[in-house]
Amino acid sequence: MINLQPAALFALAVAASILLERLVKSFLLKRLKEKLLVDAAVLVLLSLLLLSLGWELADLYKEWALREALRNLALLTSAVYLTRATYLITQRKGRFKLLAYLFFTLAFILSLLFLFFPSQDERLLKWFLYAKRLFIYLGALSVSWELSYAFKKESISKVFRITSFIVLTLIFSLWELDYLNFNFKSLIGIALLVLLTALYTITYSKLLPKAVERLLSELSNRDIEVVVANLKMLLTVIYLLLALKLLELFSNLSKLISFIDNLYLINTELVKISVGNIFDFTITAVILFSLLGVAKKLIKLSFPKERREVEGGSAEALIFNLGVLFNSIVLLSTLGITWKVILPIAGTLGVGLGFGLQTIMNNYVSGFILLFSKKLKVGDIVELPSISVSTLGSAQPSVFGKVEDIGILSTIVRTNDGVEISIPNSNFISSPIVNFSLKDPYVRLKIPVGVAYSSDPLMVKKILEEVIEELPYTVRFLPKAVRFEELGDSALIFRAIFWIDIRKDLWVRNVVSDFYYKAWYKLKEAGIEIPFPQNDIWFRNKLKLEIENTSGGEVDKGNT
Repeated sequence: MINLQPAALFALAVAASILLERLVKSFLLKRLKEKLLVDAAVLVLLSLLLLSLGWELADLYKEWALREALRNLALLTSAVYLTRATYLITQRKGRFKLLAYLFFTLAFILSLLFLFFPSQDERLLKWFLYAKRLFIYLGALSVSWELSYAFKKESISKVFRITSFIVLTLIFSLWELDYLNFNFKSLIGIALLVLLTALYTITYSKLLPKAVERLLSELSNRDIEVVVANLKMLLTVIYLLLALKLLELFSNLSKLISFIDNLYLINTELVKISVGNIFDFTITAVILFSLLGVAKKLIKLSFPKERREVEGGSAEALIFNLGVLFNSIVLLSTLGITWKVILPIAGTLGVGLGFGLQTIMNNYVSGFILLFSKKLKVGDIVELPSISVSTLGSAQPSVFGKVEDIGILSTIVRTNDGVEISIPNSNFISSPIVNFSLKDPYVRLKIPVGVAYSSDPLMVKKILEEVIEELPYTVRFLPKAVRFEELGDSALIFRAIFWIDIRKDLWVRNVVSDFYYKAWYKLKEAGIEIPFPQNDIWFRNKLKLEIENTSGGEVDKGNT
């Protein structure tokens, strides 16, 4: 007589798990806000519990077929729970999700046919086994395809789909060839992978935006974009790295992975480069440069808000340059290239490097000199000689702009026309550069104004002083003046003198324009004439003058 007690206990456990799922969710949701994470964690935990329970209950059967049938039922139940957890993470609707349930159910039915309706035909038994594995592969492929939608970025989602397809196809091929077996340990790894994906999704879609909201008032939009892009890249790489480690720990693929890691492309006494080295190099490069991208922007938060753009920008450039140097050394060692290799090469090619790379090294070292000497900082307003930008309508002998970035080899200056000019760092060392904001951002303007000789100088002085006071650009705590400069050929020349903050009022021509607008109307209201050049012409010889009579009479002629 068949003992149904273990199967009945397992069915009772499944029914209890449905009730327990509702109770645990309602209990945890009152204390945790992240519903997605709670749902996924509960389903993963229940899948592991049911799998463990089914495995233990199966040992109560003495008959091999019953024992394997209950284990397959436990596997199906666990797969259903993990599939549900995956679909909760992606939160997508559609009939496509039913495919995974269908494939896993067909695999279970085939396992029952294999167990309870044995055939003496060995070929038929093999086809049953192959078909069962094929349905499991198709079910896993459906789940991985759905899981790819957990990645919010389409490019990453496509890469995950392609990668998962290749990996699952490789695993299926090894499984069909009996080089790979799945067991209870493998399913624990799959469950942990689903939970890891839930954590990744929560962090990517919810926690990261919340962290960005806190930075909105502290950093510029451009800085925040850089931080977010690097954090997303860092988060994705860490997720993929942990997923690979789970695959290695909870399956018998460790030997295959170890073989691939130790597959050497170059194997000499000095240089040893394997596939594993290249993989480690790529992962390490992405992690290090992502961390560098975040660190160089967040370093600005250590400075007061009013000095964050200038001093923080210089610190950012310094962190980036030092970070590139440090990362390069670490990555070379990761790839298997050490100082034992670099030094002989440098000694052999020293002369060639000295001549061929002297410009590069000059600019690289000049960048550090600029950063440490603080003669030039990010945010400084500079004027560059002998650079002409004629494309936008006018050729100029010099360029006026703001230092946006001090890079490894060059410095970026953004002009008032929105043109970004890349200038070698060595130019700032060897050529004279006008820095309008080296010590402080205050610059004095001297604007000439000419009025007619009939004007009252004191009245003109009073009006120009009023114009200076009304301008929003004027720095109030610095001295202002109106000077009577000279008696010109056709005008009295005055000069309005006041200070502006060059970092706030980068458009100096606009300041001058606004001054002239106001001065024109105020002088006109006061009846003060703005003269134009006038000359008296004297003729040494007598001129003959003819006057035309417009009424039709004779023309008067005379000499003068």
